Amino acid sequence: MPGVNRAQVAEFLGIAFETAPALPPDVLIDRLRRALATATRLVAQIPGRSLGDKLPNRDRTVLGLANHIVEIGAGYLRIEAGSAFDAAISGAIVPTELDRAELATRSRSVQAELSNAAPRPDKPVETFFGTSTQHWVLERCTWHAVQHTRQVAFMLERLGIEPDQPLGAPDQAGLPLPTAVWDG
Repeated sequence: MPGVNRAQVAEFLGIAFETAPALPPDVLIDRLRRALATATRLVAQIPGRSLGDKLPNRDRTVLGLANHIVEIGAGYLRIEAGSAFDAAISGAIVPTELDRAELATRSRSVQAELSNAAPRPDKPVETFFGTSTQHWVLERCTWHAVQHTRQVAFMLERLGIEPDQPLGAPDQAGLPLPTAVWDG
């Protein structure tokens, strides 16, 4: 469930739950950068006529999904700069959808900024569901981008195109990802 703080749910239910992200911030930043780079590379493989295809059971296009992935990374950068993790950043809604070339440029820019990121893991971050930590928000942004990048690879496979270097098991290890590429 996007945006759910599983630790708060567990606390409410009286269930023991490990609240700290499993991976250190530097690993999460690397994975987030890799997700953006991979998504950009995979979107470049999608035929232009298919960029407007709708995703399974979603009112979003393939190009819209790619824009969303890059916006997730940009959203984390806003968190690190002091913004709250509000519904707008969590939803990673792009103000204006970029075309493939513009998106590749923006993706490279966000990746470069992420390479200079300096997460403060214990720094409190206000979220739309309570206070959390910057580490938790970074983990959430990372798995969110990784999950959607898996979906772009799925869309390529659906078109009969073999994805060029999709994310693999090492990119997903230690992240709280669902097994399925789609939730329904």
